[in-house]
Amino acid sequence: MESRFAATVVVSSPEHEGTAIELSGDRLTVGRLPELNDIALEPDPEHLVTRAEHCALERSGSTWTIVDGGSVNGTYVRRAGELKRVEGRLPLRDGDVVCILGSMNHQDGARYFELAYETTADSQATRAAAEPAAAEECLSYDADEARLTLVMRGQRHELHIRAQAHKLVAYMAERSPALCTHAELMDAVWGDEPMHSREELAKIVWELRKELEPYDAGHLIENERGLGYRLRTCP
Repeated sequence: MESRFAATVVVSSPEHEGTAIELSGDRLTVGRLPELNDIALEPDPEHLVTRAEHCALERSGSTWTIVDGGSVNGTYVRRAGELKRVEGRLPLRDGDVVCILGSMNHQDGARYFELAYETTADSQATRAAAEPAAAEECLSYDADEARLTLVMRGQRHELHIRAQAHKLVAYMAERSPALCTHAELMDAVWGDEPMHSREELAKIVWELRKELEPYDAGHLIENERGLGYRLRTCP
């Protein structure tokens, strides 16, 4: 059965969030200077990120791996709410967040550049394999009370999201498990407002997945490459 694999990272800095980059080729370098790297982490006024190849993303088949370049300040991955330093190399999972130190001060402590890793595998077999997990954990949305809840192993966890995210979730929940296209979702969030982009839409999805991240439940928002998103809601 034909399957298409795609991966993206949503890159955010300590001050800015939400630039989605589709991973392509077999190797992408990450560092401070744009002329020396495929993905540049800037601004970096404290020069905490290595000029060239602080780390790299390498692909083998359908697996992307983060490879530390021997940087002084290290490369980290946040998985299921736990921050772990990369020792050499680490294969990435959907929902992982690569963290690279971007700011350090006495008031705010450590703040990071983040590369939120997302994957899609568009095939009937992939969606069928995901069904058992959806039965154990799912999202519930109460439109009347504007309340989004994660249901997991018999427990309910309310998720606090901003107004635009509520518009997005309300639209997707009403149509779940159907796929919602990018155009439909942008219309649901912004209506006739001009000058909005898919990057802004990706930022809202990234924020939602960040709320789900401590529960290792980011997969409940599925990404169909080039098409849109699907929400896994409770029956």
